[in-house]
Amino acid sequence: GYCGHPASGIVLYKNVWPDDSNFVERLEGCIGDSTLTSGPYYSWKKATVGDMEEMPDYRDCSDFKMRASDVETCPSEFAEAAKVYQEVMSGMRECVTHYSGLYNLQLEYEEATNFVRYFEGQHFAVHADHGFSYVATVSAIGYLNDDYEGGEYMLPYQDIKFLPEAGDVLLHPSTFIYAHASLAVTKGTKYSAVTMYDYNDRN
Repeated sequence: GYCGHPASGIVLYKNVWPDDSNFVERLEGCIGDSTLTSGPYYSWKKATVGDMEEMPDYRDCSDFKMRASDVETCPSEFAEAAKVYQEVMSGMRECVTHYSGLYNLQLEYEEATNFVRYFEGQHFAVHADHGFSYVATVSAIGYLNDDYEGGEYMLPYQDIKFLPEAGDVLLHPSTFIYAHASLAVTKGTKYSAVTMYDYNDRN
């Protein structure tokens, strides 16, 4: 279905993954205790913005990135993280394929998937996924749990604010008109998976 006016191109897919996927538990069980010494790549890190800057007043959360090419080289102790990535992206890609058909898009590049974790009080202020240091065509956001409070997804220029449910995937254009925010979590921990399509940055 659509989130907001159908002409805006903000499409919400429901129940994308089975209820028993347990992505959060599996991911935390695999990388939750990982440190810079035991796994420099497969660990939660403080999220950055722009040119790899930490700006907690603007973006306060942690993330873990993985891409398709990592699956074959993933160390055995982090194999479960690779499985979670594959299962999450299998569902996300089905949504992206459908979305591309709706709008006659040919999306040729899939950015690394960014698993994002918001503890109580953490947030991501209003931003677009197409900016001064990077460009993107379509943004895809998957929601891995809903056992928290707060954390609404807000698109101020579209006059939209909603609380996602586990199994939701939201797709919309990445430009400034679709600037969005993840409001502060007031209780619990929120997990999402974010991927941009036809993404490019200064690197």
